[in-house]
Amino acid sequence: MPVAVPSRSFPPSDKSDWLDRVAKELKNDLSQLDTEVNERIRLSPLYTAEEVTARPPLARPAGWSIGAYLNAGSNDEIHASALAALEQGAEALLFRLFHQPDPEEMAQLLEGVRLDMVSLHCALRYPGQDPAELFRDLVKYLRRQGYDLSQIEGSVDFDPLLDWSEPPFPPLIRLLDFVSQWMPKFKVLQVNAAGFNNGPSSADSELALAIAKGAEYLQQVRDRGYPAEIVNDHLQFAFTVGTSYYVDIAKLRALRILWANVLKGFGIEDAPPVFIAAHSDVGTLTDDRDHNLLKLTTQALSAVTGGADQLFLAPAEGGERPPTEFGHRMALNVQHLLRLEASLDRYADPAAGSYYLEKLTEELVNAAWERFLVIEKQGGFGLASEV
Repeated sequence: MPVAVPSRSFPPSDKSDWLDRVAKELKNDLSQLDTEVNERIRLSPLYTAEEVTARPPLARPAGWSIGAYLNAGSNDEIHASALAALEQGAEALLFRLFHQPDPEEMAQLLEGVRLDMVSLHCALRYPGQDPAELFRDLVKYLRRQGYDLSQIEGSVDFDPLLDWSEPPFPPLIRLLDFVSQWMPKFKVLQVNAAGFNNGPSSADSELALAIAKGAEYLQQVRDRGYPAEIVNDHLQFAFTVGTSYYVDIAKLRALRILWANVLKGFGIEDAPPVFIAAHSDVGTLTDDRDHNLLKLTTQALSAVTGGADQLFLAPAEGGERPPTEFGHRMALNVQHLLRLEASLDRYADPAAGSYYLEKLTEELVNAAWERFLVIEKQGGFGLASEV
């Protein structure tokens, strides 16, 4: 016969009970439990439903694309790195180019890469870079290979306010006009926020500068008679995730709320969700590969929990050590584990419902928006460095 288990009832408890117990343990000094992000944001260790405004989960597609940085080196080495990454489950390839490839080199780099099954991303890292020329050569290659341009996904890292003293807006508008007609899934404009990343204490400034730069692009293109809506459709934000787990989650969530507010200011309603590419912070890595793997796993977890649409992790070697095949493989395996074991790709907003993260997101939104308004009042992103 089954043994009857006596039922137990627990007395109701609320935050005041918790505070009473903690006060006894800490001799009434509860401030040591608070987290100070910066002088503008200070958080309690515990929040309840009564203290946090309920917000619906952020609207975005669930999951993320598993990205791979490709090895530098000769064209043959880069090509081999691309094929190896694809075999290991990469879904987005980031070619970091250190010279302008001609059409023959482009064909060599992309041989055997099915661009209708993987997204292609190009980061230009050389003087005199010409994203428009690179894009034209890419389109010619795609047409020669018989691809349907409307199904090609990817991006060209074109950030005029970052890389040029005289921002080339006319070429940008021509690119926008082409992709809006023929390549709806391709991004030709990027707000690279890596240079604004100075740790968790500056997260609100990082967000303010990023949306200020994005707003500047919308305004500059609109001033030239082109619709801001199309700019938004082909724009992505690139953010670095570092070692502050909770702040990085809230930072990416806050960006979506902030950018939606910016779009409303331009009269853009019901826009598609902003696209966020997250990158690991190589500045946090050391010569200890195993320690780096832990850091990269934490950074990956914060990125996908925060709602990144795409994630690129650095190889784990770090420091002065050159990346190895193992390092590249683990950068992908970490993401596979988060998807297959943790199932984080099933949720559009994994952090929704956490009172602490909701509160931190709200605080970042409020602080960043206040700083953004100061930037706009002083003339926009052109004067942002003086704010």
